[in-house]
Amino acid sequence: MAMHVRIHAPRGTRKRGAATRAARSNVVKTRAKSCDRLDAWLAERGVPKQPVKPEHVDGRLGCVATRDVMPGEQVLCVPQEFAITAVDVAEHPEASAAKEHGDLVGLALWLLAEQARGESSEYAPYVETFAGESLSPLLWTQEERDDLLKGSPTKEVVDGQLRELEKTFEQLQQEHFEPDPDKYPSRHYNLESFKRAFVAVLSRTIYLPSADCFALVPLADMIKKPADGSGGLIDFSIEEDAVVMTTPRSILDGEEILAGGGIERSSGEMLIVTGHVDADAYDTDYLNWDTELVQADKLYSFKKQILEDKGLSTKQSFPVYVDRIPRQLLSFLRLSRVQDPSDFFKISFEEDQKVSEANEYEVLMLMMAECQERMGKYGADLDNDFQIKNNPESTPKDVVAADLRINEKRVLRGTMDGIRRRLAPIRKVPTKKGMQDPNQDIIDMFNELEKLPGKPKEFLTSLLSRDKGKDKSRGSSPPR
Repeated sequence: MAMHVRIHAPRGTRKRGAATRAARSNVVKTRAKSCDRLDAWLAERGVPKQPVKPEHVDGRLGCVATRDVMPGEQVLCVPQEFAITAVDVAEHPEASAAKEHGDLVGLALWLLAEQARGESSEYAPYVETFAGESLSPLLWTQEERDDLLKGSPTKEVVDGQLRELEKTFEQLQQEHFEPDPDKYPSRHYNLESFKRAFVAVLSRTIYLPSADCFALVPLADMIKKPADGSGGLIDFSIEEDAVVMTTPRSILDGEEILAGGGIERSSGEMLIVTGHVDADAYDTDYLNWDTELVQADKLYSFKKQILEDKGLSTKQSFPVYVDRIPRQLLSFLRLSRVQDPSDFFKISFEEDQKVSEANEYEVLMLMMAECQERMGKYGADLDNDFQIKNNPESTPKDVVAADLRINEKRVLRGTMDGIRRRLAPIRKVPTKKGMQDPNQDIIDMFNELEKLPGKPKEFLTSLLSRDKGKDKSRGSSPPR
């Protein structure tokens, strides 16, 4: 049964569309000026002219080609002295306070300190490009997160990251900020400013594999890192002593440069890191599926050894895509349901191989129940999300949250479709009465379950009670 709710901008976030559009226009003009100033600053400091330039693209900073570029051609070369790393943090009079808290926190405090210096900062033209509000949910209020991220697994991730950020800030405040208020004035060094600086760094920082470090690099850190991982890889070149990037494909004059480096990101990660959701990354978007063995399982030690031999742990997370279920996830779940030791020999992590019809049926039914439970948590259907997305009165936060829900629900729907295709040949098996399913009563009940997205967990309590650990003869409870 589809669930429909009234369409409106969520409570506490509704604004007039005209005011929002005017604010966006002002941001575009401001960022255009900051891009021009950065270009001039880099030129004055002797940075070689690049075949790319910073530009405001689709509501965010980006870089576009200034001429046609051929495959294999270098599009970026920024001398290493312009890269801000943990070394710079450790030598910075204010930012060094965070040198023991990891690269990202250190870079965030560096940015906060340089912002506090204003025009007196030697990096002022560069620091200015970090201005502007991000749509990352790390900056949303608790009410906005509860409302806009309802049902999304992204909410739990955001809440956890915020707890860690607040804990880190409290430690910095107690050890450094409060004891020296002249050096760390509260008007600059407060929790909200710290979170904004962290989010800005999170969206711009680059991991340089050859140097094994995170860095802020003028121009380079403005290049879009798409969710599908397309584009070139930004890295440090020892030979050139510079941060460089080579494009794997041809780029036309005026076309945006991409630097995914083959690293795929889910919609949830993209929203947290960049404040945007990439609607084009349909085939590469995914949701994490967490599962684990249950220690009460009488075969736990044997299963644990099998997993360790395959380089896996008893608690594992797998990416589930819209059009495919990872083979290793299926193998893990099949192993978790095995109760006859002789079936261990049928487990394969290299091939998509069933243990038995009964085992496969059990695994797929549990997966379907998990998908239904996840879908039910959102509380509204895709039509509702699309109407919010296309409503001109919706705020930017409304829209990105709707984009996130749409992409996550697409992955769940695709996964359910894949499960149904796998269930089809199992549900129809030959019996003495003809082509019937001996578990037809369970199937009928499960079909009713699919019509009740809001109550899958309650429905399964009676349907699969043995899989909840109530029938000890069956062994372990289902993987989570």
